[in-house]
Order: sequence, then C-alpha cells, then structure tokens
Amino acid sequence: MSLTDPIRPTSTAERTSRSNDNDQALDAIVQVALAADPPDLLDRLMNATIAIGATASVYTVVIPEDGSEPSCFSLFACHPRFAQAQDNRRPLLNHPWFRFARSRSTPGTDHEVHTTQAEDAEAIRLASEYGFKSALIIPTPAGVDLSRVEMLCLGSDNADDFEGEHARVIRTLARALAAELHDWMTGYLRNYLRQSARLQPTDLDLLSMERRGLGTKEIAQRTGMSLASVDSRFQRINSRLNCPNRKASAKRAAEYGLLNC
Repeated sequence: MSLTDPIRPTSTAERTSRSNDNDQALDAIVQVALAADPPDLLDRLMNATIAIGATASVYTVVIPEDGSEPSCFSLFACHPRFAQAQDNRRPLLNHPWFRFARSRSTPGTDHEVHTTQAEDAEAIRLASEYGFKSALIIPTPAGVDLSRVEMLCLGSDNADDFEGEHARVIRTLARALAAELHDWMTGYLRNYLRQSARLQPTDLDLLSMERRGLGTKEIAQRTGMSLASVDSRFQRINSRLNCPNRKASAKRAAEYGLLNC
C-alpha cells in the first residue's frame, strides 16, 4: 500500500519547538487506533507522520512461516514510487533498516545502520530519493518467545534531522506511534487468521495448551476429550492453518496474536 501524493518536507526542529504541534502530533497518533481498515490506517499513518514533523514513513510487520517465505505486511506513507522501486530491487525485509530493527530493541538513526555490502548502500541511496535523507528506525517488540519483527521508520528530506537534543521529542512521539500501529496490526492479523482458518474458541484453547507444552494425555484430561479426539481435532486445525504439525500451528497462532501464552 502506498500514498498517491508525496508528503511535503517539514523540519523536525521547527515542529518540536512549539508545544501545540506536539499536541497535534499526539492527537494524530491517538487516531491511529480508530482506523477501520488498512487503507484508513495508511491515511492515519500519513497524518501522524506529518504531525510529528517527518516527511515520510514506512511501517512493516514480518511473520515467519514454517517452511515457507515469511509473510510481510507493509504501509508506505511516502512517495508512491518508493514502494515499487524498493520491491523491484529487493524485499523490504532485506533492507539494512530492517536488519537494524531485527537486532535492536531501541530506536536509532541512519548513522547507526551498518551497510555491509554494495546492495545496502544502494538501498540507502534509493530511500534518500523518496523522503529518507535521514531516517529514524523504531523497532517494536512483538512479545516474549515470538519471532515476529515490526519496524517503523520515519524519514526526513533534511540530513541529520533526527540527531541532537531537539530530536528527543520526535523519538518519544515515534515510539508512541509505533506502539499504536503494533496494537492495531496485531488485532487485524489476529482477526485475519482466525477468520481465514475458521478457528473456534475451542480450537484456540487447544492451541494454547499445545503452546504451553501440554501433551495429548494432559489435554484430554483437561478437556474431557478422548486421546483420539484430541489428535483428530489437531489434524483439522493443522489443515486449516496449513501447518505440518500441532507445534507449528500453535507457533503460527501465537505469531498472529491469537494466543495469550
């Protein structure tokens, strides 16, 4: 998903110097939770990006899939050509920004991103053409024992715009925006998988017990089901989730936010 018009540059130093702008930024961030669908979420991300004082942003969620390519859900609140240009070169999950987010738990700027090969430098150069002459990368922890990786990257048409004391407010606002995006996307992905796999509450209970390490006998005792019924039920769940076994099914359900354990 991408926008139809590029965002006009705005200096972070100018915007963070006025408290009313910070209030507007907070209000725009709060509005993210009210998005009705992904296109609406993209619009609200665009509004929050501008209100914070950035010129562009990218938000992405990557979920590992057992035995296949990871699932990637991305929002490009930036120049409309950037998403296509980036995809034509290499997947976003191979971008040096994403490698940075995958290895860190705290935000950092483009100055902290290491480029180890020519393709990395080319990826950074390409991004600079579309509103990311400077970048602030915000990793978003998905939860304990989860492999899902989330990243919000804010961009500016001004070099070094996220450095120095004036950028401290920007970092705080950006982390709040990343948290709101995480909450919305977790709910969306949870509903998506539950509906597409036709999972019932009892299915989720079984997956939750599997995730906690309970075996067939323990699950049968807790549910009152026979051993054969437990195994048969898991076979149907595995088929609906396109997973080879119940352990993989429980992991997939957890990565999509369906399980609390």
